[in-house]
Amino acid sequence: MELLELFVRFRALTTICQSKMEAVLHTALLLDKGDIIKSTPAAHSDDKTVRFVNSILKGCQADLVSELLDPIRLLDGKSFCNGQELFEFLNAELVKHFPSKSDALLLAVALLQLFVQNNYTGPAASSSAHTVLHESNDSDGKAHALSVCLLSVFGQPAYELCDDAIYLVMSIILLEQITEQQSLFSGGNEGSGVVEIPASETPALVACAHWWRARALLVQLSLLPEPSGLQPIVVSSILGSVDLVYAISKELPSHLKSSLEKQLGVIYYLENVKCSLATNTEHLCLPSLTKVQKLTGLQFVLTGARAKRTKYQQEARSGLIILAKSSPSSTNIEDEKDSLSPESFELNSDVLLERPIFQSIGDEPIDDQIVKRRKFDGEAGLDEEKLLPVALRQEDIPLDLRELDPNEQPALTNYDNAQLLLRLYVIRQTSPAQNPLVEEELSAILGRVLYQSGKKNWTLFSRALWERSVVETTKAKTIERGLLQMQSLVEEMEIKIKTRMLPQGDVNEKVESNVRMSLIHQLPFMPRWSLDAKLAEKYMSVGILRSAVDIYERLGMLCEAALCHAAVGDEKTAESILAKRIEDNEHDARALSILGDIRQDPNLWLKSWEIGKYVNAKNSLARYYYNPPSSSGLTKDYNACLKHLNESLSLYPLAFDTWYFYGCIGLECGKTDLAAEAFTRCVSLDDTHSLSWSNLSAAYIEQGKLKEAHSCLSKAIGSDSQNNWRIWDNFMLVSMKLNMWGDVLLACRKLVEIRKNKVGEFSIDLPVVEKLVELLVTSDFPSNAPERLSHFQSSCMEFICDILPTVVTTNSRCWNQVARVELWRKRPWAALECYEKEYRAMSHNPDLEFDEKVWNQTVDACDDLVAAYESLGVMEGKHGEGSLVCKDWKYKARSTIKSLMSRGKNNWEDSDGWERLLEMRRNL
Repeated sequence: MELLELFVRFRALTTICQSKMEAVLHTALLLDKGDIIKSTPAAHSDDKTVRFVNSILKGCQADLVSELLDPIRLLDGKSFCNGQELFEFLNAELVKHFPSKSDALLLAVALLQLFVQNNYTGPAASSSAHTVLHESNDSDGKAHALSVCLLSVFGQPAYELCDDAIYLVMSIILLEQITEQQSLFSGGNEGSGVVEIPASETPALVACAHWWRARALLVQLSLLPEPSGLQPIVVSSILGSVDLVYAISKELPSHLKSSLEKQLGVIYYLENVKCSLATNTEHLCLPSLTKVQKLTGLQFVLTGARAKRTKYQQEARSGLIILAKSSPSSTNIEDEKDSLSPESFELNSDVLLERPIFQSIGDEPIDDQIVKRRKFDGEAGLDEEKLLPVALRQEDIPLDLRELDPNEQPALTNYDNAQLLLRLYVIRQTSPAQNPLVEEELSAILGRVLYQSGKKNWTLFSRALWERSVVETTKAKTIERGLLQMQSLVEEMEIKIKTRMLPQGDVNEKVESNVRMSLIHQLPFMPRWSLDAKLAEKYMSVGILRSAVDIYERLGMLCEAALCHAAVGDEKTAESILAKRIEDNEHDARALSILGDIRQDPNLWLKSWEIGKYVNAKNSLARYYYNPPSSSGLTKDYNACLKHLNESLSLYPLAFDTWYFYGCIGLECGKTDLAAEAFTRCVSLDDTHSLSWSNLSAAYIEQGKLKEAHSCLSKAIGSDSQNNWRIWDNFMLVSMKLNMWGDVLLACRKLVEIRKNKVGEFSIDLPVVEKLVELLVTSDFPSNAPERLSHFQSSCMEFICDILPTVVTTNSRCWNQVARVELWRKRPWAALECYEKEYRAMSHNPDLEFDEKVWNQTVDACDDLVAAYESLGVMEGKHGEGSLVCKDWKYKARSTIKSLMSRGKNNWEDSDGWERLLEMRRNL
């Protein structure tokens, strides 16, 4: 019994050790760090799993795939009629040959990495899938075509000219089998698609498989023109909870757990941001970026510094700069791969410097750094909960950053460079295109990544060069360098480049595939054809149409080529290209939909939906029935519009713009329940969109839910960077209905601030001001003010007495309200000044001598002023005991009446107003 018990314990211990070792190996794979394995004593290079993992980490995934798949001869003598047959065959064969989850996961990772190498990073592997899988020569690459069909989603064909698509299909199938999830290739478009990964119940190996599945699906999405289907939902749910990290780290050895858990957390949050960018939910990125910054300890700030940008510049001018510094502790966890950096082209300009030369931050006067003191709004400090924390003043810059030399900043860790680049992508996707200030911010980020000493990561440096080129191609003085740099980076990938425009460097200086793969899963995917397509887009923007179209046609992107022609008004050529594409591939729903957009033909959109469930076809139908062209003879049809939008959203519920349009139509046609649901979905996708919050409040108001409406409007004004006065006006009206007078005052004040420069005193809502004054003066003014004034009293008093007088010109009612508050404050001299200003404004009206209404209003103002002289003149003045408000009040009253009578004598001597003036004079 004792021997049996010892044996059982030994087996259990062995299983635990094996589980921990597997967790370490797969963590090393996720992190792409071979030093983790080297630091593990239990890892033996002769162990099969260790050898496989090391092969992938060294970039030898092609050799591993050949070793595992070549003996099987998977496609030898096989033929398939359609993609579903291919899927069923692969699904059965892969389970049969790779029953072990560990082996299956390693093969899935190797297949995915090989697909990425062949299509995204280069250099391409020497053997193709056609050879490795022993596909018969007479099949004419049919397995590849069927694989592309399997990777297509809802009428959007995956990129047809990608290499070895079957590798990605096999990888996804294996990952679905390991995670025991319903396949998206077979009936996977039913259901919610949400994946739950409880940390305590999910084995580390399965959690790793989930993570790799998310990566594989992001690769699949990058093959599509637009995100669609269940893939975005699956990826978002996998990368939506940090439990994924805890599920892996719980099985790591105790001496490695803390360090590896932190590193897993870093790449998890980076990939979470990447996922949001890929699925067009970029407004969800900020929390993850904030968390990864805290994990790595990166300090950075956007600030101003004087810089010289040209060779002939005598005085430095203000510019933007990113000051950044990595945490000393985070530099120790980097696994640097020595590499050659892509060539960075020089400007070779007679005017521009290669890079700005900044003066020391401390040498510049504080108030001249970014803003003048008069523009400074008083918001001191540094808000790190922003995409780019901005230090408006020198003292707001953290001390560690203030001491940096702006021209020789220290090298950042790879993870810190990656998060800066991710912030760049988020800013670009959430900002207006070609905004000069945004371009300056992007240039500052890229400058910080590019211009740093030390080793350079190939992936990060090449991506930064690419993004710098994208920015530079919008400027006349740098466009030449930008286009050359883009061409160079496309050719450096060494994938399917038949003709080269630029000379090649030393053939011995090749960048290994494992170096190129570093951090590829933490940055947005940019396949080789998207780089070429972007280059074509830039040619298009500078008017080189022929070159742009040639690139699109070479890439097989006929839809983009058609859009290129349509953009310059050549719709006939666009139609002919699309018609030819549809003739060759009748199942291309996207081409049908785009042709429908050009012709405005509902039948084409309906056919696109029928063939491939292409959601943009339904969106186009909705817009068509919402605003039908006059030639159609149709009128606006809300029901048809809502029906099409509902069907579109049922298949792709992450489409923010579609939900917003859906909600707007619901409001317009009085379907408030539908509108409330739509705008609730909008704010769940982007809780910073002020118009969605405002429209949601409008739906609640129609339903009589005022408290909910007020809460929504509070969120709207909190995220209203554009200061939309209509939102503030609605906030004020709802607050009035709820008797929330503090919020009413805030909104009324904000409305004046926003609109005073455009409409002057018409920015003042007088009925609201009168109600606020009524509430204020009904209470007693405290004897020892301002100590005992409530917040409402002090704010209202400041608004009425300090802000309104700077806006009011001719409005006598407003001056009356100011005078009432001044009397409440026991300042009769100030109240008398208000009555004088009221009368002065009215008496200077040029219509006084022609318009009896204006004459009577001026007489009213005169009456108020005379009464004020009589009642206030004898009160104690502002200089205390012995002084009077107006000692000669009778003289001033008579003079006022006399001057008005002289102006009205010729025109108004027989009017009622004249008689009132005579009566006033007699009473005096």
